[in-house]
Order: sequence, then C-alpha cells, then structure tokens
Amino acid sequence: MSVGTQKSLRKALGALKDTTTVSLAKVNSDYKELDISIVKATNHYERPAKEKHIRAIFAAVSATRPRADVAYCIHALARRLSRTHNWAVCASASYEILCD
Repeated sequence: MSVGTQKSLRKALGALKDTTTVSLAKVNSDYKELDISIVKATNHYERPAKEKHIRAIFAAVSATRPRADVAYCIHALARRLSRTHNWAVCASASYEILCD
C-alpha cells in the first residue's frame, strides 16, 4: 500500500468515525448540540472549523453557564483531543481556541 493511499484511507476512516460520533451524540447525549459542535470543530479535515461550532463551545464555557455545563464542555474537549493521533484535529482545536 502506498503512502498516499494510506493517508487517504486514514482520512476516510477518521471522517467515518466523526460521522458515527455525531450520530451517537444525537441519540445518547444530554448535551447534543455541544457534543456535535466539539466533534465538528475538531474534525479530520485540514481547514479551520466553522465559526458557529467555535461559538457554541465558547458559549458553553462562558461565566453565565452553570458550572456543570462548563465542566462537561472542558471534559468533552479534553477527551476528544486526548483520543486523537491526528495532528490536524489538535492543531485545529488549539488554533481556534487560542486565536479567537
């Protein structure tokens, strides 16, 4: 298997996993919109996240939100970033959070 094919396969598998995660969040999560925004803001595509997803994350960690919501958001972001080995996911999340 060539290096290009292997990279394409990894990207496709990452996108499939993201789609599955979004689908599961729609069914199982109490924080559906937040979970979906976190997955979409930290997707496997090498491009900046959509502003609406970043805004949803920032709104979830604002001082006006209940502490449990803020804690859930931080935990969900940390879990998402700790489980990935894709540099684009970590770089996208870090860039968007630090530069906004």
